[in-house]
Amino acid sequence: KAALQDRDKQQTLLSTANVERDAAHSKLLELEAAVGAATEERRGLLERCLAAEAETERSRNLTIELRRKMEDSQAALHELGRENQSLQMEVSRQSGRKWKDDSDAVNCHSCSGIFSLTNRKHHCRNCGNIFCNNCSSKQTTMDGFKKAQRVCDTCFIELGNK
Repeated sequence: KAALQDRDKQQTLLSTANVERDAAHSKLLELEAAVGAATEERRGLLERCLAAEAETERSRNLTIELRRKMEDSQAALHELGRENQSLQMEVSRQSGRKWKDDSDAVNCHSCSGIFSLTNRKHHCRNCGNIFCNNCSSKQTTMDGFKKAQRVCDTCFIELGNK
């Protein structure tokens, strides 16, 4: 009888051990599946991280390029502003010049020679003053004119330096 009880006890223990083993095996399979899923998720996250780093590098390079273009554009804008100011000053200076009336001039504006039938009056096309032939014999190209225009010696030098 004791042997029978001992055998029943061992079978109960064996049965309990088998149930525990099956539960442990089931838990092992669950954990292996969880590890596999976590590994896949980690791989996906790593790929996303690498893609994000590549995109960040592309964005950084694009930002550098755009910043360089912006600085170039700003420099060009400043240069255009300076050129515009220079042109406005030139227009202001040019618009301030008036064509002198023939009746106002008795002498050459440069050499003070007296005008007569042989020493005729000539307007400088740049400054508008009246000169004798000797003081206004030069010609130069000017904005707004197709052909070279008669100018005084002073304006010839001034326009030649532009």
